[in-house]
Amino acid sequence: MSFPNPLYLFNNHFAGHRRNYPYRTRLAIAADLGFDGYELHPIEPDDDKGWDEAAAAFKASGLKNAGMYVVAKGATDEEFPKIDAEITRTRRMIERLHGIDPKAFLNYTVFSNPAGKSTPDYREAGSAKAEARHWERTAQLVGEADKELAARGMSGNLYNHVWFMIDTPAAQLRVLRDAKAQVIRPGIALFHAFFHLGVPDLPEVMAQPGMERLGYFAVLNGWPKPAEPFRTRPLDDGNIDVAAALGLLWSKGYKGPVISQAYDLGGDPYETARRARDYLREVHQRFERNPKLNPFSPA
Repeated sequence: MSFPNPLYLFNNHFAGHRRNYPYRTRLAIAADLGFDGYELHPIEPDDDKGWDEAAAAFKASGLKNAGMYVVAKGATDEEFPKIDAEITRTRRMIERLHGIDPKAFLNYTVFSNPAGKSTPDYREAGSAKAEARHWERTAQLVGEADKELAARGMSGNLYNHVWFMIDTPAAQLRVLRDAKAQVIRPGIALFHAFFHLGVPDLPEVMAQPGMERLGYFAVLNGWPKPAEPFRTRPLDDGNIDVAAALGLLWSKGYKGPVISQAYDLGGDPYETARRARDYLREVHQRFERNPKLNPFSPA
């Protein structure tokens, strides 16, 4: 049986780590390896060259699905004077993304950190330190993005990132309720959920009302690192049980996109992408061959 979810390759396989592949190569690799889509990193609204190159590469690749990760600010007192500009920036990026793929998704988060600092386990940062005004501003940002997406027939999700305002699934659910979001759904970045000690285990996360609308699932692995929170690793070599996480989502009927990330992995990006693709497919084949191997399969 084929892989049950649209499989996307994330932009950080190719950018950073003393390298910056052209878009034509990034998307050609995604297509060559059989990915269904590609998630772009933010291209600023006025970067005509960047948008033109991404659009041409997407068309040439033959890929049918696109998304974009967009990070906004505006929730803290220092950033609040720029909130209208951030809303306009997000709207314009949605408009330009629509030009590449009218059904693309927006992977959205709010960078603002009310604590102004971070701790190794992240429980003294981000949403844990938010006050009413921070929640209200975050809901405003999300609500305006939601309206723009809905008007264009697009979809979106929130992204949990350690020490950001939107840092936990619980924060996502609160913001989505406050914003009265119609098309933006909760998403899970497994790496960030695992290393944020304020996030419960995934079965408890998925039991929260609202998580049945999960619309995005990103995978990356890692190990704890002395004196630092973590270091990233390939999917089959880290402290996170990616297979069990997938098994849980599949047991709940999750059909949304699965996104392969590679932040700070380095090395040959074709190989990191191929290795991730093969691992994800193998996990699904394993559970299909013998459902008892999935710890979350029905008894």
